[in-house]
Amino acid sequence: MHRYVVLGALCILCGLFVYALGNELRYYQHPDRVVWMLRARALQQHELPDTMILGDSQAMSGLRPHLFGKEYGKVYNLGLPSAQPEALLSVVPYLEDRQVQTLIVNISPYSMYETEVYDAFLNYYRSEFIALNWPGLQRAYLYGDSGGEVLESTLSGMGLYRLNAAIRNLSTDEELSLMVQPGPFPGIGYSTRPAAQAVVNAPSLASRMRKLREVNAKIESILDSTNGFWTWRNFETPSRDECDAGELKPLPAAIRFKPRPEAIRAWVDFLNQASRYVERIILIRIPFSDSWHDTVDRILPYGKVSSDVHGILTELDLPQKVTYLDGASDFSDADFYDWNHLDYCGAERYTMFLLEQIEAQKK
Repeated sequence: MHRYVVLGALCILCGLFVYALGNELRYYQHPDRVVWMLRARALQQHELPDTMILGDSQAMSGLRPHLFGKEYGKVYNLGLPSAQPEALLSVVPYLEDRQVQTLIVNISPYSMYETEVYDAFLNYYRSEFIALNWPGLQRAYLYGDSGGEVLESTLSGMGLYRLNAAIRNLSTDEELSLMVQPGPFPGIGYSTRPAAQAVVNAPSLASRMRKLREVNAKIESILDSTNGFWTWRNFETPSRDECDAGELKPLPAAIRFKPRPEAIRAWVDFLNQASRYVERIILIRIPFSDSWHDTVDRILPYGKVSSDVHGILTELDLPQKVTYLDGASDFSDADFYDWNHLDYCGAERYTMFLLEQIEAQKK
């Protein structure tokens, strides 16, 4: 019996050590995951704004809170990179006891169909969000359907994923492994360089750690100064100097859009649940670049996306609380810094366009 008590105590101590280490390494993650961490922390620790912006990275880099008028009260952008509707569902419990008046939510094709963005959400961002809310059994849908996914999620909640990701970021790639694909084990990536070149010496590792920590500290400062808006262009406070889009990079060759019925269902559930706690929801579709349409429209016709969005709207319990605003068609490549995301001035143009649409709805 004494042996089992000792073993149990050791397990608890090991768990506490992993949790503490994961917490210590929270700023040594991919910048996107740090954004998720900061968003989740804002939900937990701060009073929610009068107007909240939700959605994926398009929302984060497409709507500028400082351009909203006083009638919107405090405005904050909580766009989450690679967000899926399952992630938005996890925000609903925070709305129950808060006085959010308006939700502005971007519904992107990347959040309606199975794409490489969905893979990123499952393999990467989802685990970071669970780590910040663990053990959040009331949001069981984030834990996965299989025993392996539940185990991985539980370990993530203890901070093990952060430890794993920090090792991956700092030792497997000369650019901090920021875009290294997932390897055979959760959170462990591989480099495209020869294995012999992947291991770094201690001084180089220390330098990289400082660099990554500085980058993520800048992100936190930017999000604080812009009420959550970030263009992704660089790690400095955005300015008008960032409005020269230049030539857009081509889309990934492996781009795909496959049906994901559970995403459509999750969108319906999110809108129905959120509409109980807020005065109004404005559902939007932030535009994409012409280059994006030139490629994607052959794979996913624009009319198909519109049809699926309207299908979601027909299933709402409180349709009078949800306003759907689309129609931003006069944006070109010059408004974007990549095929998905508006640049700083493009975000200004779109924000003003949206505010005009909202005002027109009142008349």
